[in-house]
Amino acid sequence: MSRDKNKIVYVCSECGYKSTKWFGRCPGCGAWDSAVRVEEGVQSGTPSLIEFKPSTSDISIPQRMTTVMKETDRVLGGGVVSGSVILISGGPGIGKSTLAIEYASALTTYGNVYYVSGEESVPQTLLRVKRLGVENNRLFLSSEVNVDDVLSSVSSKGKPVAIVFDSIQTLYTSGMSALAGSVPQMRECTMKLIDYAKANDVAIFMIGHVTKEGNIAGPMVLEHMVDGVLYLEGEPRSGRRILRSVKNRFGPTDEIAVYDMETNGMIEIPDPSKIFADVDSEDPGSALSVIVEGSRPLMVNVQVLATPSYRNGSIRITRGFENTKLMIMAAIVSSHLGISLENKDIYLNILGGLRTSDTGIDLAVAVAIFSAVRKLRFPPKIAFIGEIGLDGKVRNVPQMQMRISEAKRMGIARVIVSNGYRSDETEGVKTLKEAILKSFGGRNVA
Repeated sequence: MSRDKNKIVYVCSECGYKSTKWFGRCPGCGAWDSAVRVEEGVQSGTPSLIEFKPSTSDISIPQRMTTVMKETDRVLGGGVVSGSVILISGGPGIGKSTLAIEYASALTTYGNVYYVSGEESVPQTLLRVKRLGVENNRLFLSSEVNVDDVLSSVSSKGKPVAIVFDSIQTLYTSGMSALAGSVPQMRECTMKLIDYAKANDVAIFMIGHVTKEGNIAGPMVLEHMVDGVLYLEGEPRSGRRILRSVKNRFGPTDEIAVYDMETNGMIEIPDPSKIFADVDSEDPGSALSVIVEGSRPLMVNVQVLATPSYRNGSIRITRGFENTKLMIMAAIVSSHLGISLENKDIYLNILGGLRTSDTGIDLAVAVAIFSAVRKLRFPPKIAFIGEIGLDGKVRNVPQMQMRISEAKRMGIARVIVSNGYRSDETEGVKTLKEAILKSFGGRNVA
């Protein structure tokens, strides 16, 4: 198939939106002056015939490679699949390179691994390797940023098990005149890495930077091209890090791993419930619940602070929880429990820096708001699991037995759930008001 001519298109450098005409403001994401002129080859000729394999073919299925980093393996769905392409993203200084080089060293159990860093020289990368204590004779380092030279050199030395590129924004291919980090360069380099990974059954990890809005810098199309997308997040001044799977073609999404970032690297935390929940807390506004992230149940602390508002209009501020959802929950509490929140500022925090959108936390949020406003202390060892509708009714959420088992494992004596779930281990309620009455025993809840 021959390439006859080039077609001129304009691509948004922020979101990847493509148009045949120049634009000042991107119709896709609204960014100004983000249009990049790109030449695309238009191919013509006789299509080639391809061979289709029947589903009963005796084709070897790629195997997962598991390592000593069990929590990282969990996020990947039980280990990394040979031939997969994984994008690791996160804010600056969050620990992407540290995590990647630790996992690269762990994969050397299966063979040679190459770590290509366009961000640092080889001596600088070697300093990190020695500080983390992960040096071995199967981990090879380079600072080359020409993707064609890297893949050619790696192939000449024998088939590796994995290659890490730090970062995709520094790579370029000599077949294009665009600058490294531009939309066409990143897209072309990613396609070459995907082709190499699939043809050679080599796992490839790419580190991607994020913008100030938290999106992966460059075209969003990268997320659709790769097999998996992992986000490393955490409070900038805290050592706590959470690795979250937002896309995984070979495993569940929303799986998380929790780490403590120390001077000697990422320390995996195998039992995160112990750091996200204070099961002995009875303070007003602090309620316990159990969420599910991927295949893992986590006990969490919902903390709510309600203070008098001295301005025109009350405010609602959250951390780790959707702000609009807090406004809805506050309206439900006000309507169905008969308490006025118009003159109250409400602040909500999920303890430990965790972020969740699990609806199973609704009941705990509503009860915590009521407790904070009325200054009521919680009974000891009590947890709340359930979704709340606008009608004030408590509803079941998926994977209830898993959540209840986690609560019991953490020493919780009472679990308040919807009465639609029948169990000897729980106390069922129909409405939010009934949950309040059962929780506080009718003490000053009218």
